[in-house]
Amino acid sequence: MTLASALKDTIRRVSAREIQKIMRRVRRLQRQVKALRQEGGAQRRIITGVERRFTRLKARALRTGVSAGPGRPLTPQSIRSLRDRLRMPRIAFAKLVGVSPGSIFGWETGRTLPRGRSVARLRRSAEDGPPPGAQRSRLRPPSRKGPEGSTPLTLLP
Repeated sequence: MTLASALKDTIRRVSAREIQKIMRRVRRLQRQVKALRQEGGAQRRIITGVERRFTRLKARALRTGVSAGPGRPLTPQSIRSLRDRLRMPRIAFAKLVGVSPGSIFGWETGRTLPRGRSVARLRRSAEDGPPPGAQRSRLRPPSRKGPEGSTPLTLLP
């Protein structure tokens, strides 16, 4: 065997060993990437399920309103009709309930829902009516006839 062939043979063996070491690392990285992809897919499925349940709960809450104990549920329409029945502007009604006027707006539009003590105060104000000397709106609430048959607001005597 000549020196050249001996060198070639040694280089071939050393390079084959190095390639095997590198390939082991590559295979290990490939397995890790595969595991991460599977884990990411599982997490996406979990998030999708949570989002789906949240959407259903939100839709059900908006459909049925807030139920806190016995009595009819509080819907955006029932909160608005209570304020109309009490003939109170939003600011005075907010003071009566103990929240901000923005909260009243959110409840009446269905963007947010009253919680806890606010629900109890709404129910109590529905039962008790306005406190004596409460600020009342001087305008009658608009009729619910529709745009063509609606009547203009008139001042109360």
